Amino acid sequence: MLTAAAVVAAIPAVGLAPTASAASLPAPQPGAEVYLRPADGVFDVVGGGYGHGIGMSQYGAQGAATKGLKHNQILGFYYPGTALKTEAATSIKIGITTDNDGIIQVGGRPGLSIKTGSISTTLPTTPTQWRVRATGTTATTCVVESLTSGKWSAYNSGKTPCPVTFSNSATGADKSTVDLFLPGGERRVYRGTITAHHPGTTKLATVNSLSMQDYLRGVVPSEMPPSWQLEALKSQAVAARTYAATRSKHTSYYDTCDTTSCQVYKGRGKRNSDGSISSYEWTSTNTAIDQTLGQVLKYGTTLATTMYSSSNGGRTVAVSGYAYLPAKNDPYDGAYASGRPHAWNANLPVASLERTFGIARVERLQVLRRDGSGDWGGRVLSVRVEGFTSSGDYVSKDTSGNGIMSARQWPGYSDGLASNYFTINQKVPNPGTVARISGSDRYATAAEASRAFPAGVDVVYVATGREFPDALAGAARAASNGAPLLLTQPTSVPAPTRDAMARLRPGRVVVLGSAGAISDSVAQTLKSMTTTGNLQRVGGKDRYETAAMLARYYPSGARVAYVATGVDFPDALAGAALAGRDKAPVLLTKPTSLPPATASALSSLRPDRIVVLGSTGAVSAGVASQLAGYTRSRTVTRLAGSDRYGTAAAVAQQFGSATSVYVPSGENFPDALAAAAVAGAAGVPVLLTRGDRLPDPIRAQLTRLRPQAAYILGGPTVVTNTVLVKVRDAIH
Repeated sequence: MLTAAAVVAAIPAVGLAPTASAASLPAPQPGAEVYLRPADGVFDVVGGGYGHGIGMSQYGAQGAATKGLKHNQILGFYYPGTALKTEAATSIKIGITTDNDGIIQVGGRPGLSIKTGSISTTLPTTPTQWRVRATGTTATTCVVESLTSGKWSAYNSGKTPCPVTFSNSATGADKSTVDLFLPGGERRVYRGTITAHHPGTTKLATVNSLSMQDYLRGVVPSEMPPSWQLEALKSQAVAARTYAATRSKHTSYYDTCDTTSCQVYKGRGKRNSDGSISSYEWTSTNTAIDQTLGQVLKYGTTLATTMYSSSNGGRTVAVSGYAYLPAKNDPYDGAYASGRPHAWNANLPVASLERTFGIARVERLQVLRRDGSGDWGGRVLSVRVEGFTSSGDYVSKDTSGNGIMSARQWPGYSDGLASNYFTINQKVPNPGTVARISGSDRYATAAEASRAFPAGVDVVYVATGREFPDALAGAARAASNGAPLLLTQPTSVPAPTRDAMARLRPGRVVVLGSAGAISDSVAQTLKSMTTTGNLQRVGGKDRYETAAMLARYYPSGARVAYVATGVDFPDALAGAALAGRDKAPVLLTKPTSLPPATASALSSLRPDRIVVLGSTGAVSAGVASQLAGYTRSRTVTRLAGSDRYGTAAAVAQQFGSATSVYVPSGENFPDALAAAAVAGAAGVPVLLTRGDRLPDPIRAQLTRLRPQAAYILGGPTVVTNTVLVKVRDAIH
């Protein structure tokens, strides 16, 4: 069982039972960032960005344009690997979901016509309005009616099968436009046609069909300020055209919608009471659209999914499976506006959290998971809100970073949160939690460590608990995927591992090593415990080939690759946490020669640079020199100390800060293996220790980092209580 020293800051629980206070909260979850209720009742939040942060930052596009970048350069930065192509003009169907009352109502104007089936009829000019509604759940129940002198009456005997399409042959400013009445009363002017579609209910759906160019005239100024630089507007035009062309938000009757769920689209303009039009289109954005006529982004032969958001706070968000949507630093996002939305401070009152999550008194927030990319460990993925009911009983609610943001969101609140990319300034002194993660054996300890991950994870990695070689690179791969690593016996699945799999409910399982290390029967048992029945085995003829096979899952042109000796485990596992943070592979080498499998993997990866883990005794200078030839920049650096503990300290030095650290034995590979996966997924370091004393380099890193929590892996026979006390003293 997990045992931990609880946070003991006593905060009186006003109005609650006397036992309900911060002191009576349970121990924090391993790896969590812990934030106690501030005395003034307001969490001080620091964050960046506005929106999901994927793909192009609109503020970044403007910032890049002010620095002289052309639209092709801007798009190349935000969607690397894509190519600008020109395709023939197309038409598109837009679901006008803002017209949500189920009745399609258009304005009467000269030239207005109606089409049902193949029959098109010019409508009389006397009626001031026309509408289509449904009296039943089939398309034959559609009714067309006209409004004359304030009275609605049936047109053409009433029943007119849907779809019913309105168009207009007018010239001048009203050329090929239809006026649509929205539920709020606005008379919106749309280019092209308006169709009443029957979706199978008594509420009809509104569809606007028009050319792609005309559609973009209503999108680009709705998505980006028309006063911005032309090159930024051209970038927006291409991104919007490409996104729409993928028709990724389609239904059976439209290609995309008109809100932020797709792209904001407001049409031609608003019809005023005097008959004039207040235009939603702008000369500047029309110029950008016309100058990029037909231009789209393609990745190979496929249209790119050109997602974009207002601001990313200086770091883009990766999307798994899309090589052109990577996580990367963005120097342009704050170049135009350094304040909101690029960077912001926010107030988060506990009262807002209590109201949102139905907790009488909120006492603590635990940030359980981040995406591992960017400041503070990246965007917040999972949060636990904890407190007490009005009767003093402990209660918690798990939510996301976006869920926390919704409790007080900008711009609804001028001091609200604008994204899930944030951290909290701790007002209440946190004495630093030291917890022990342990079980009855190595399998149970790995299972306990996996509690840092929520149920429903995408994947779980499983290695043999008997030997370390196959799992050395697997820990880094698990960390890169935000996944736990469990241990098994070669011919049977231990009970703690079974229990962990049942709790985690993974979508798939990756078995590390050949059938000699983990039998096929064990692999099949693990497969049966996934939600999709998806099993992958990654195992070569030796440890070097297994690591090389795992490296194939990383894209070519990687920013960095890590190389460690395959003869022993400490350097590779300490480095696995760093590699996991960097979404980079760990490859293995012999001390004085580079295995062919490793050389081949590096040839495919072609990283910008290589980091060697360990001293020249572990990886010789000759091998390091050879490695330089596999990099694009011919750069090889080394992270090393006088021993395994010094090397682990050198690796930890690469972390500027850490909210938590994991401290396994440097003499016991299974616990370090589980720790590396958890720590790497959280973007925090692994600090190896001796079982009976805390090495000086590790003590120095603990004092430097001063994490909120340190997690000791293994029981007192593995890492003694004396070491636990030394760890506590170091972080205090």
